[in-house]
Amino acid sequence: MKAEYDVYSCFERLVDILSESSLASNTNKRVAQFLSYFRTLLPDLYNYFEEEELDVGEWASSWLRNLLAKELPTSCVLALWDVYFAQPDFIEFHPFVCLAILQHLKDSLEDLEQSEIRSMLLRLPKMNMLRIVSQAHNIRSEIQTRYGSTVASRLL
Repeated sequence: MKAEYDVYSCFERLVDILSESSLASNTNKRVAQFLSYFRTLLPDLYNYFEEEELDVGEWASSWLRNLLAKELPTSCVLALWDVYFAQPDFIEFHPFVCLAILQHLKDSLEDLEQSEIRSMLLRLPKMNMLRIVSQAHNIRSEIQTRYGSTVASRLL
C-alpha cells in the first residue's frame, strides 16, 4: 500500500505544479524564455526552422505545458518523469530537457522539410532519456555560466 501512496503523492504533486505553471501568462513567459535559449544555444537549428517557416510556438508550448507526455513514447515519458519526481525543481529543469532533445535530434531535423519536422517534433522517437537528462544538466550549467544562475532559474 505504501508504493501506491507514493505514486499517488507524486502524481498529485505533478498535477498541482502543472496547474500552476499552465496559466496562460506563465506558459507564454516560459515559451519566450525557451525560444531565447533555443536561439542562443542552437542558432543553426533555430534558423533552419525559421527558413522552413515552422511555427515554433506550436510545438514548444505543448512540450513545456505537457512535459512531453504527448510527444514521447510512453517508456521515455516514464523514464523522464521518474527523474522529475526525484527533483524538487523539475518544472524549472524541464526546458533544459527540451533543449537537450533538440540538440540530440539536430542532425536528423536539419535533413527534413517543414511537415516532416513538425511530425517528428509532435511524435518524438525513442531516446535514451538518461543521456538526454545528463545533457540537460550540462545545458543548464552552460546557461548558468553564460548568464548567471538567476537567469536560468527564471525560465519557469
